[in-house]
Amino acid sequence: MSTTPNRRVALYLRQSLDRAEGIESQRERCSALARSRDWQIVDSFTDNETKASDVRGPGTGWGRMLPRIGKDFDVVVSVDLDRLARNTRDLNKLIDLGAAIVTVDGEIDLTSADGEFRATMIVGIARFETRRASERQKRHKAAKAERGEWHGGTPPYGFKVERGTLVPRADEAERIQEAIRRLLNLRVSMHSIIVDWNDRGIKTRKGNHWRQSNLRSILLNRSLLGETSAGVVGWDPIVDADTFDRLHALLTDPSRRIVKSPGVKGGKYTMGGGLTVCAKCGKPLITSKKYLASGDLTIISCLKRVHGPSEHHPRIERQVIQNGKKIAVTQDTGRVSIAHDILEEYVFGEVVKRLHDDNYWLSRKSETDPEADRKIAALNERRHALFEKRKRAEDLAIEGDISKERLRETVRAVEAEVEQIAKDINGLIAPPNIEDLYGRREQVLAAWPRWKVGDRRAFLCLLIDRVVVGDWPEDMARVYKPRKGETPAEYEKRHRSMMLEATRRRVAIQWVR
Repeated sequence: MSTTPNRRVALYLRQSLDRAEGIESQRERCSALARSRDWQIVDSFTDNETKASDVRGPGTGWGRMLPRIGKDFDVVVSVDLDRLARNTRDLNKLIDLGAAIVTVDGEIDLTSADGEFRATMIVGIARFETRRASERQKRHKAAKAERGEWHGGTPPYGFKVERGTLVPRADEAERIQEAIRRLLNLRVSMHSIIVDWNDRGIKTRKGNHWRQSNLRSILLNRSLLGETSAGVVGWDPIVDADTFDRLHALLTDPSRRIVKSPGVKGGKYTMGGGLTVCAKCGKPLITSKKYLASGDLTIISCLKRVHGPSEHHPRIERQVIQNGKKIAVTQDTGRVSIAHDILEEYVFGEVVKRLHDDNYWLSRKSETDPEADRKIAALNERRHALFEKRKRAEDLAIEGDISKERLRETVRAVEAEVEQIAKDINGLIAPPNIEDLYGRREQVLAAWPRWKVGDRRAFLCLLIDRVVVGDWPEDMARVYKPRKGETPAEYEKRHRSMMLEATRRRVAIQWVR
């Protein structure tokens, strides 16, 4: 049957990661077989650097070939069955389609019981060899990791491989240090860092735009400490243990959970991004747009659709006019809302007053407390002791000396204490020296008007713990109409002065001590 001339055939060519035989060599051998039997080659399908054991989707050569079997061609030609399939999942697809498979080494008719049996045996052996090789590789990598050696594969971001070990890669290590400094010292958001990098044309290692998830995974990778996957130090670190603990505590803090705001992103506005909170529920105020006849207004509000219902904002029934009729609606009470620009102007004014205060400026330049350093060192020793305790428990569980339940209890207890230690260390770290970061006070005051939003909020976070916004003052009107004979400029000046006064009475700034 296989020697029948004028049969329509397709070539399937796959080069694995090991590059055992190139695509062009396979094409030449398969084409020579087809020509020797006077067959018509109607198409060829190629998967380059692809394992046959991987899932090959619709976009691959394999995925494009399957629906055309039996329609555009009758026979699939490959150098050997291993090029086509190394698992029964893919083999069964070929069997269900009734494919005729011809390899350079021989023919396998999957429509016959004998052909199906032989193919199943060949694929089964290939699958066994693949899994056994994988297990050997895993054991080899685990052994190298236990010895503190680099275990192969793509080096983590910030490192490169030299003579079989990892060494810091200067450009990537510098970028990591920049991100850590901006997160821990300047207290900027991760969103602002990746936006800045993308605007500056800085790409990931693969040439893509940065995303928060990419940067977060890099900064939480313990390879930055020089550790292998087994927790053994094997190469020079990029960051020290104290810095990594502070970074880990910051990035794993549940309060940093990303909220998808329905309005404008807080990173675009100085008072957003969690700096400003509601006086009643303590939740961050969300920046959004309010569309008015006089123009768009940016407001910052405690939004139910973001934070959900709260006992601090009870619901009451109110009468409202809708389509000319009075109807009853249920609304939350005490939901704080304030014009962003007015709040920003007031807070900036208070900050400038603080910067002119000699005592306050000097207090923000205080030296690190030596006693704090001693406590941090003691906490780090306790953390390493806990890691050893966990390792001993795991060894005992492997030997069968303790139960799995006892191991789980020990691990949970260790992880809880390690997490608390990270928080304690973060709390003992002295705030950064303002003058070291931004220069002398006169330089700060002179440069302030030119700073971008992200830089302004980063500086505010060095001085302000949070800005708490309460209800509108009961004795002040919410609407101010122009007076008789008052010019638009005069009205605007009076209205802004009243709004700033209302802001002063409803806003409390909690300064960093």
